[in-house]
Amino acid sequence: MKPTLARRSVRARRSSSALLSLLTFAAAAISGTVMSQTAAASTGTTYYVSASGGSDQNSGTSANSPWKSLAKVSATTFQPGDSILLKAGDSWNGQIWPKGSGADGAPIQINQYGTGGKPQIKGAGTVADAVKLWNQQYWEIHNLDVSNNAPATSTPGANLGDFRGIHVGGDNGQRLNHFVIDSVDVHDVTGEIRWIYGYGKPSLPGISWGNGWDRSKNTGGIVFNTTVQNIASPPSTATVLNDVTIENSAIRNTSFAGIVFKQYTGDAPGAVPTGWGSRTTATDPKFTPFTQVTVQNSYLTQTGTTYGANGMYLTGIRNGLVQRNLVDRVGTSGIELFATDQVVVQYNEVTGTQLRSGGVDANGIDTDIATTGSIVQYNYLHDNVEGYLACACLDEATFGDAVFRYNVVANNSLAGIHLANVPGSTTKVYNNTVYNTGAKVIRRDDNDKKGGVTHFSNNIFYTTVANAAMVADAQVTYANNLYGGTSPVVPAGDTDAVKGDPQFANPTAGGTGTQATGPALSAGLNWRPAAASPAVDAGITIAANGGVDYNGATVPVVPDIGALQHNPPSGTVFSDNFDALPAGALATGTNGWTVNSTGNEVKVSNTPSSTDKSVQLVRMQDAGGVLGTNLSRTFPTALTGTVTVEADVMRNDGVGERNYFGLPYLYNSSGDQVVSVGFSEGNIVAYSGTALKVIKPYSQGTWYHVKIVADTTQQHFDLYLNGRSVLTDAPFRNNAPSIARLAFYGNAGNGSAYVNNVTVR
Repeated sequence: MKPTLARRSVRARRSSSALLSLLTFAAAAISGTVMSQTAAASTGTTYYVSASGGSDQNSGTSANSPWKSLAKVSATTFQPGDSILLKAGDSWNGQIWPKGSGADGAPIQINQYGTGGKPQIKGAGTVADAVKLWNQQYWEIHNLDVSNNAPATSTPGANLGDFRGIHVGGDNGQRLNHFVIDSVDVHDVTGEIRWIYGYGKPSLPGISWGNGWDRSKNTGGIVFNTTVQNIASPPSTATVLNDVTIENSAIRNTSFAGIVFKQYTGDAPGAVPTGWGSRTTATDPKFTPFTQVTVQNSYLTQTGTTYGANGMYLTGIRNGLVQRNLVDRVGTSGIELFATDQVVVQYNEVTGTQLRSGGVDANGIDTDIATTGSIVQYNYLHDNVEGYLACACLDEATFGDAVFRYNVVANNSLAGIHLANVPGSTTKVYNNTVYNTGAKVIRRDDNDKKGGVTHFSNNIFYTTVANAAMVADAQVTYANNLYGGTSPVVPAGDTDAVKGDPQFANPTAGGTGTQATGPALSAGLNWRPAAASPAVDAGITIAANGGVDYNGATVPVVPDIGALQHNPPSGTVFSDNFDALPAGALATGTNGWTVNSTGNEVKVSNTPSSTDKSVQLVRMQDAGGVLGTNLSRTFPTALTGTVTVEADVMRNDGVGERNYFGLPYLYNSSGDQVVSVGFSEGNIVAYSGTALKVIKPYSQGTWYHVKIVADTTQQHFDLYLNGRSVLTDAPFRNNAPSIARLAFYGNAGNGSAYVNNVTVR
């Protein structure tokens, strides 16, 4: 499996609420043996629903006595800590809208039970929302298959309507907290296309223009938005959605967009303006955005619909994180920010964005109107019409600031970067690599907004097209960029320009991720400069530059030009992605690993593919003793100070009573367990001191990026899952002056686990 490159989060995120209460745990006296855990008394009730074998006359509180219908669920008010489990493999038509709210630490969950495909909720165009939550909070939705596809007619576009797959929002003027959408498959949603601007342009079936803010862009796969109960008499306070996470999901063929966030602002005819969702200045006191929003580890595509526009349309958000997503062949914009504040977009791949449904843009990432504090970094933007659009392009919003850094922008058909920004806005573009195959390296058309300040520094601009256009005027400045390729245009203002061949590693190799593999960020390494490149040690110092490059290497005081330092990250004790190994049994000593497979298997697997391999631990019987089925590594010199361990892990079977895999464990020099992360009985668990905590359920077949940052000085560790902080300053299980060994293993029950991309620093 290719590296995730997800080495650094820009800021710590608030940990999500635990999904279950703290477990009581019986551990065997023998060190290293982990027995099954038993949950303490639940704070809520578990309800079961089966379309194939249930009855609404049943109690619903056991798998042997499930309810049957969505109507029964939707008519029930649930309590904090409750779970609603839909039978795997079953299918329902219509809408599920359960009532009630959870509480902090006791959310209400929707999930599946049994084996088989994810339970299907099919709106079929008969309901506006296949899954709905409204004026509710503390909800988590896992493992659903959701669609809302109105049948096509003889008139293309006539079947599009006010449709959504999953819809969360409110109109009660309250703060609504904690929503998690995890491991869902949302697809085939025939939402209408309603554009904000284009006033006076005639409508087409399913497509209209000039709708303004509130009446536009409210349809798609997953939609979080708000409104008011009476537009002529709105409340004094906005409804605010807080602590929202969408992760590990696939959103396919949904219009208008894959994911939408929209705050109400009051601009429809007859409405009293509130200004909550739009901004007139950077400090507009009326602006009341959603807060703490994360979208990560998801796949979005519109390849199966001619109407699908944005991958993500993210508006009215403050403090957001968008990372490690693959946005594949959507329309208009892969990831668009509009009226946002302090949003970080990083470690994403966006490819194949095209013009769709009457839209005028087709870019990878767009920091659009009224955005402040945007940071776009470590992304791979390729084979779009345009790579990056800096579009502070509204005369009524003469402000905005964005930083675009350490991105690889390659093979975009029209331009690498498009400027359309008004006076008062500022965009800093530095340490990017732009590999141009279109007519323009940097684009600004005659009808584009002008006057915004844009600074380009330490970028590589390489073109395969002679005399590809650059933008040059008093507001667009260049300093210390490298220009190479076929007759590159060097702006006159770049008096310290570097000219020459950057000596990329393999710029024509390309590479694109898939739904199975996620973003192919490692493909961006094809544009790493060689040691003899004129880009090396040729950059200028930039303050507050983020500290690391596209690949996680430390950026020195005098950096290289471009997104990648010519040297890989330093301080790595070891790393292994197993891709060069032949499939089959893994022998002890291979690449420095110690293997114990007595009675079971430790083998190199073509998972996800023959070019993206992993190691599979397979337990078929209770054998191997204390070590179990084990892949471990002892460090030649025990590690002290801050020790960072990262790995991608996945389970695709096993939720039995005694079924535990340590993924991973860290040990001290005496062999005592120091940090313990496990995948057990459907949950990800970890020790904080002597207490075992349930972090969250895991989804079978889903890869998780586990990162442990252990501090032997303070005797504690931080744990991150998919870049999100889930444990902070957790004490070690045992005293550890140093970290001596790392292990991935299973020694309780049968099943299997996969391990990949292991790195220790």
